[in-house]
Amino acid sequence: MPFRPERVLEDAAVERGLRPTRLHALLLPVWRVEIRATVTEGEDFHLIDRFLERGLAHGGLETVAELAEFFALDEPLVVQAVRFLSRTGHIEERAGRLALTPLGLRSVQDDRRYTITREDRRKLCFEALACTPLARSHYDERTVTMLSGDALQKALDSRRYPRFTCVHPTAGFDDRALTQLTRGTDGKERDRLNLPAALDDVQSLGAEELVFLPVHVVRGVRANGRPGLLVYGQTGVEPDPDLTAVCERAEHVFAVIENEEREAERREAGRRAAEDWLEKQGLGAHRPSRGPDGTYSVELPASAFGDDGVRLTKVGSYTVYGSSFFHVWCPSENLRKRALLERLDLRLAAARRIDRAAAETVVARLARQLHLEVPDLWQLRKGAEKTGREALAAQLERLTRPEP
Repeated sequence: MPFRPERVLEDAAVERGLRPTRLHALLLPVWRVEIRATVTEGEDFHLIDRFLERGLAHGGLETVAELAEFFALDEPLVVQAVRFLSRTGHIEERAGRLALTPLGLRSVQDDRRYTITREDRRKLCFEALACTPLARSHYDERTVTMLSGDALQKALDSRRYPRFTCVHPTAGFDDRALTQLTRGTDGKERDRLNLPAALDDVQSLGAEELVFLPVHVVRGVRANGRPGLLVYGQTGVEPDPDLTAVCERAEHVFAVIENEEREAERREAGRRAAEDWLEKQGLGAHRPSRGPDGTYSVELPASAFGDDGVRLTKVGSYTVYGSSFFHVWCPSENLRKRALLERLDLRLAAARRIDRAAAETVVARLARQLHLEVPDLWQLRKGAEKTGREALAAQLERLTRPEP
């Protein structure tokens, strides 16, 4: 996974209002299916093509000469464009007059240049719990890993927490999922699902391949007291709404999760993780406390943090350790203000370019996480100067400088 589990837990707690109680790593089943179909693709019009087709559709223009005169174009250029649009099935000639085909009319209506490819072959991915198509982001092999064979076994053999568990499909691939692809849906939604503008005569080209998609799943309690879960993939530190919805409805996903949670509870994994971490930090005199939801937290004095102690960035965050996680806190408001400056310094240093609005959003998020009133950037600049954070002070000075 490209992101540390601590970032996933923080996002769930601070941005999504879900207080984490458990963290799981699952390998969700995915059907990879090769199909053959008649495909209608859509792309942006070339400028001249758009005007020519609009002229035929709405301007009462019917010949090359009329199009060239109306749009003040050279006639040979119009001839060339019309020839291309005829080859792509947008224009037809009837008794010396030009007219748009149904495909051309649809292109003008949607402002998308549609083309039809017969016998197109491609691979599509469907999550194997409900057989719905995956979003386009899951097709990017630079960021998303679909596991099978040795790579799958290597993920299962890893001892790192959270350990991956396979979720197996309860049935084979449902051919009705291919039929669903031919039904009309919103253009933006089809693009999001990596589907062309239209698919017709869809046929599967053989056995479907079962692969597995790594995800982190956070279970927790919402602000209204109800339980919930969020599923995080490899495409960004934000929950995947499609996979979250699928897992919320899949009973055998909950069965896998609950088996793991019963085992963790039996072993008192949360308490052991917090106690082992405190011992390693030389803070064995402090004891973790257990909340009503079964999770553990560690409250430390301000003196425990600093260059020779626990990192300031740990305050208000989750620590993944051993086979569980716990929350780290400090009751000192001054210490938490220093922690805000430390975190902000790291965030702004990592950002190539950031404007004032984006910086204020980061500050508000950090303040919520640390239970502080949201300071303005001017106050933070003074704090950065006072604590010797010169680079941060310079950035904040730039962001608060009045525009000329």
